[in-house]
Amino acid sequence: MKSIVLATDGSPSAAEATVRAVELAHALDATLVAVAVEHLAIPAYSYYGYADVVTELTKMENEHVDETLARAKAAADEAGVPCELVHATGAIAEEICATAAKHHAELIVVGAHGWGPVRRLLHGSVSTAVLHEALCPVLVVRSSQPTIGPGAAERLEKAVL
Repeated sequence: MKSIVLATDGSPSAAEATVRAVELAHALDATLVAVAVEHLAIPAYSYYGYADVVTELTKMENEHVDETLARAKAAADEAGVPCELVHATGAIAEEICATAAKHHAELIVVGAHGWGPVRRLLHGSVSTAVLHEALCPVLVVRSSQPTIGPGAAERLEKAVL
């Protein structure tokens, strides 16, 4: 069975990518495999209450990934597209590519924040890393709206209604 991997992080650009991935999966009669990666940057130093902070941050990141995957699944369900969910932990680009390889994906769909070179240098670019590491084609979806604001989430809701 054909599969398309959707890499999502819940951002506005990921909402745009979700819309495109669901459309493609529906058109190609493919299964959508939505992957969100739990990635928590934890300071290497310790202080009083450090363990509690790390525990709370980990819990929040876990909940965010679950909510993000639930939104992707709802979008796929509304379109009648079968959808598998993958809650991964680790290096983001590597986990996305590993999920694609495991599911023999024909395509990876990922959003791009549209950051300039300086912000990309400071924060890194998941879409660029996936482009370089993936063994299958990658569709990078740029948001048609600025990366701030609720526009993409509203368009996602309209697309699935």
